[in-house]
Amino acid sequence: MTLCVLVIPRGIAQGAAQADDSTLGVGDTLSVAQAGESATTFANATASTTQAVSDSGASLQKAQTRSITVSDPDPVVLLSAVDMGNVDTIQAAAQVGTTNPLPTAPLIQPDMSEEGWMSGEASAYSVSDCINADPDNPDAGRLTASGRAFSDSGVTVAVPQGQEYLLGRAVEINYNGITVVATVTDTGSFGSKYGRVLDLAGGVYKAFGYSSSSDWGVHTVSYRFL
Repeated sequence: MTLCVLVIPRGIAQGAAQADDSTLGVGDTLSVAQAGESATTFANATASTTQAVSDSGASLQKAQTRSITVSDPDPVVLLSAVDMGNVDTIQAAAQVGTTNPLPTAPLIQPDMSEEGWMSGEASAYSVSDCINADPDNPDAGRLTASGRAFSDSGVTVAVPQGQEYLLGRAVEINYNGITVVATVTDTGSFGSKYGRVLDLAGGVYKAFGYSSSSDWGVHTVSYRFL
């Protein structure tokens, strides 16, 4: 009796689909790779956005800085006294300087090279020097040649007789670095007698630092009619 043995070879059964080991895990690897690329792209995009925001913030800050920047004030001439009793003198004074400069404004001297500047000796006078003046009422002195009452506190001057055409004019006077804008209100004989160019009232010589007309005496000043 013959014994038949069925031998089944080890391996893949016939008729079964052959698996391709080379494809195993590719999908998983690809997903991981794509995820990495996406993360890198996201990081790059985030960095770009962050930089853009930073640049925008810097630009905004610069714009805000520019918007609040104030230019330095222009240099000005400080006027120590101005005749506030004459509108024309006030307007003329505003063209040459100010009595109230900004704290940061550079202070300069008038440009004496400009046309119109002259120099000469100036005397001073007070109510007590005036004929028929009331020594007990220094602010009620005689009327000047312009018709305005003379006052020991007035920022006014007299010019020599013969220069009546200057009555009412503003005059800028500079002495020892101090500038005053006064009004011509009077005339006197001091020009022909003593060769002086101006006679100063109290508001002028006091602005220059002198307490009385005798204290002032005679000094050389620079001046121009405005």
